[in-house]
Amino acid sequence: MTELKALIIAAGRGIRMGPRGELTPKGLISVAGTPLVQRSVRLLQERGIQSVRIVTGHLADQYNAAFEDVDGVELVHNPLYATTGSLRSLMTGLEDLQGPFLLLESDLIYERAALDPVVAHHSRIWVSGPTDTGDEYYTWARSSEAGNPVLDTMSKDAAAHDRDHYGEFVGLSCYSPEGTEALKSIAEACLSANPKSEYELAMIRLSKDHDVDCHLIPDLVWTEIDDEVMYAHATDDIWPLIQKRDGRC
Repeated sequence: MTELKALIIAAGRGIRMGPRGELTPKGLISVAGTPLVQRSVRLLQERGIQSVRIVTGHLADQYNAAFEDVDGVELVHNPLYATTGSLRSLMTGLEDLQGPFLLLESDLIYERAALDPVVAHHSRIWVSGPTDTGDEYYTWARSSEAGNPVLDTMSKDAAAHDRDHYGEFVGLSCYSPEGTEALKSIAEACLSANPKSEYELAMIRLSKDHDVDCHLIPDLVWTEIDDEVMYAHATDDIWPLIQKRDGRC
């Protein structure tokens, strides 16, 4: 069986973090003394995913210092990070990488069970219940031929469609070998049209011809950290809940 790899997008400039983001890339911001990406790498390796590739950009030297001697971690740099979107970072990370792979964002903190739905044989996104963080990415699902919920579309506007959304995109997704190759082709087309495209656009377009499971975990404990309000939410509200569920974190 082909080894499942993890790809962490960590190139963003973190402008909304203000002064903190100017000094530290979001993925190296600490919660309870541990940088976010360092914790993700540990949880991934505990889950058996031994090959982790991190796409750097903003303040890449800090990632080099943090991970240069860490077994199983490879750093690749997106030199265009300041003028492109997350889709370019995704494609930088996918160079010479074959699926299956797990994709995650660098600014996430989540309970250990968030990695339980990882699979290698088909494509999937993680969907949670409401988080009320103010920066939600809503998903809408359709039924596959087998009757399972699969991705139809996504939007940051909960009222973008005349039917209820399925839940909130968590920032975790995985792709089968076939899904990976299809994603690469779609991403190239998106980037040709707009170099500043975000990776969610390619996910949406992939879902039109390729079933992408929507794996709903209604009570998943997680958050992203995009600004100081979210950082306070992560440290004051989310981290204590993670400790209760995970024990050793």
